[in-house]
Amino acid sequence: MKISRGQIIAAILCMIPFGSMIFNYLVKDLTANPIQAATLQSGHTSINLLVLSLACTPIRNILGLTSFILIRKTLGVFSFFYALLHFLIFILLDFNFNLSWILEEIRYKPFIQIGLAALILLIPLSVTSIPKIQRKMGKAWETLHKLVYFAALLVILHFLLATKGDISRPILYAGITLFLLLLRFYPFNKLKVIQKSGFLSSINAFLLHKGLS
Repeated sequence: MKISRGQIIAAILCMIPFGSMIFNYLVKDLTANPIQAATLQSGHTSINLLVLSLACTPIRNILGLTSFILIRKTLGVFSFFYALLHFLIFILLDFNFNLSWILEEIRYKPFIQIGLAALILLIPLSVTSIPKIQRKMGKAWETLHKLVYFAALLVILHFLLATKGDISRPILYAGITLFLLLLRFYPFNKLKVIQKSGFLSSINAFLLHKGLS
């Protein structure tokens, strides 16, 4: 089954941070503390993509760009990918997969517990994004995927508690996330462009096209 042009473009853009991490590692340009740098970059990328995925439904509702519903799926999957990478860096590089150290760290640091809970929630959301599974689940899929709202709030809380010093960035993310969630409820979910322009229609058709050709 071919995926849309919008999904392909989104996937390519989503891989750029990972490619950047690999490149910086190969040229030894991950700062004086490469593990911390990789941890922060993977975590920030996961949050960015999760917030962007939440923006896709309001974009569809307001601008009529139905292509963004498919793009939302791609962003969600890559958000999980970077969240998993974030966790793997923590247990494999930071703690050398020493279970006693890892469990001790999790036990005494609530922000890690919250982040782990968010990661666990993202697992079924990512797995069930496969079209075949989605069709089999029917309406149950929509119910399950509402967990992404709770997962997003946990991720923001994890970010806030993990931040040392200036907390303006996680506060900003919290504000954007709450705004995007608000747009899903009446009467804000009724907001839309009164007359969709030909330009928006062309963009939508371009992004919906299957394949890059």
